[in-house]
Amino acid sequence: MIKGPLISSQRYLDREKVADKAYRFTKFYVEVYPVVLHGNQYTLIMDGHHNYAASRLAGVEPTYRPIRKKLAKIFSGMTQREIEVFLINNLTDSHLYYVESGEVVEELTMPEVRA
Repeated sequence: MIKGPLISSQRYLDREKVADKAYRFTKFYVEVYPVVLHGNQYTLIMDGHHNYAASRLAGVEPTYRPIRKKLAKIFSGMTQREIEVFLINNLTDSHLYYVESGEVVEELTMPEVRA
């Protein structure tokens, strides 16, 4: 399920929420999407950022799941290039970054202008 480095565009985490999940949960579900961006393979965390952080705090490997059916259906009607442009341009609160190191993925910082 994980292909290439794990990346995200969401840095904000509610520390209380993460601590609560780490304490209460035994399974931590994280939705991911393997994708090629600018010719490089990545896996993008699409949902479950708090679960991912809680799994790390608890010392447990998260359980990765594919994206939800609704988003998969939307992506199925798009070309690979359209998906690439969409994912690079639609950020949460940060440029895309490597989850493990926190470093920005420099080659993905410029917006895409054509699909």
